[in-house]
Amino acid sequence: MADTMDVRSLFEDDLYNGLVRKEDFSEYLIGYAINGNHVELDRISQLVIECQSSLLFENMRNSTDEAGFLVHQWSLGKLKDILSSPQSVLICIVDTAENRLAGYLLLTAIEYLRKDTDSQHGELILDKNSIADQQWIQLVSSPTIHYIKQIGVNKNYHRRGIATHLINLAKLQSSQGLCTLVIVAPYCNAASANCFRKNQFQPIADWNQKISQGFVPFTATLFLWPSVISHNVA
Repeated sequence: MADTMDVRSLFEDDLYNGLVRKEDFSEYLIGYAINGNHVELDRISQLVIECQSSLLFENMRNSTDEAGFLVHQWSLGKLKDILSSPQSVLICIVDTAENRLAGYLLLTAIEYLRKDTDSQHGELILDKNSIADQQWIQLVSSPTIHYIKQIGVNKNYHRRGIATHLINLAKLQSSQGLCTLVIVAPYCNAASANCFRKNQFQPIADWNQKISQGFVPFTATLFLWPSVISHNVA
């Protein structure tokens, strides 16, 4: 699909309604943040799904994945449903020289974190040295904190700073705070966790998923930006 369209123009076809932010990172790399009202949402979402599918295929070929973010597959309808929320934003990096999507990040309201850590499906264990119970309650109740639901980086762009560009755009969109889950077991996903640490995210909890819809049980680390000082620590 990217070979038959000008990907940059696709994002810039809606400068006044659906395009939330544009940032130039280099001569060829441009970052875009769009909302669910973008006139080209279908075609942009399809590019994201195609990138996601290629990452899933690559992950299946490798028993360990230390090079990039582990992702779950969405349908086009599911992605558009998430973007229908007024607080959801799709952030993308476009390589204009190659006319393709280099990576994407889906930023959502904190309620999606609450859904992903539903106590019916697992257990969230807070690191009491990092965050107190009351601080956690305030965090998940705050409309100014947003949740990075997924990051995907085209395999041709690993270790080129694309994830950091995406995270920096997310910080601009949600300057009061961000959180995300990074799967750490049974899959090896060290690069993803290290990327968030490098970008000043603090691990504050572990999520142990026991009942999963179509997936094996897994453990994920919950990261928070900016860092907090636990009220439990004297």
